[in-house]
Amino acid sequence: MKQPLVSVILTTKNNEDIIERCITSILEQSYKNIELIVVDNFSTDRTQEISKKYTYKMFSHGPERSAQRNLGARQAQGDYFFFIDSDMELHKDVVKDCVENIKGHVAVVVPEHFVGEGFWTQCKTLEKTAYTGTDDGIAARFFPRKVFFDLRGYDEELTGPEDIDMHKRVVKLGAVQRGSVFITHYDGRLTLPQIVKKRYYYSRTLPIYMRKHREESKREFRFFRKAFFQNWRVLARDPIHLIGLFVMRFFEGIAVVLALLRYR
Repeated sequence: MKQPLVSVILTTKNNEDIIERCITSILEQSYKNIELIVVDNFSTDRTQEISKKYTYKMFSHGPERSAQRNLGARQAQGDYFFFIDSDMELHKDVVKDCVENIKGHVAVVVPEHFVGEGFWTQCKTLEKTAYTGTDDGIAARFFPRKVFFDLRGYDEELTGPEDIDMHKRVVKLGAVQRGSVFITHYDGRLTLPQIVKKRYYYSRTLPIYMRKHREESKREFRFFRKAFFQNWRVLARDPIHLIGLFVMRFFEGIAVVLALLRYR
């Protein structure tokens, strides 16, 4: 029996230093019936040049990731869509695991292992690790073609919370499965100002998201997330970065409030 085709849709922007690592991990999957689609947001470095070495399906589109992903889906031929960011590296069995887990489900959440350098990156990594296995901060990445188009893809009015928005909409259609094979997510070396600036940028469209998910968003923006209590042992093992985590979340909270005041 022929394997179903999986379209791996990779979004990029000025990622010449990391794009090849990501693409290589996609092309070296144990599951072979894959097409690679790269949608670049008008990079000014060598990202497009490098991508074209590996696929003829390389497109330029923007202005943000939601629009890039939707364009990639429209160009895709696959039975399934798998959405990847350029700062990721896939274990060789990730796609195989997703295809096996999608049976009887409307989407698959792929677990992520976060890697980075420096104090503030470790604080952010600790936070993301605390969400593992919980319902906080998760978003499906793997969808059947029909499900994706039934949902009309990612909301292009959202930048930042588009992943969570998509996940909330897909769970209303049916059961979402969790995969067992990890993606490695590289956070690089972050500074506190970079983290806060990024939070402010991604919070510009939060008013739209909050109107769509009024009740859920009340819980999501609490300082102490439910996952922190569920995975308190994970946090307790790293008290130094735990302190940094709460300092980071304090300043991120200020960024969110400022963005909501400006863009409401």
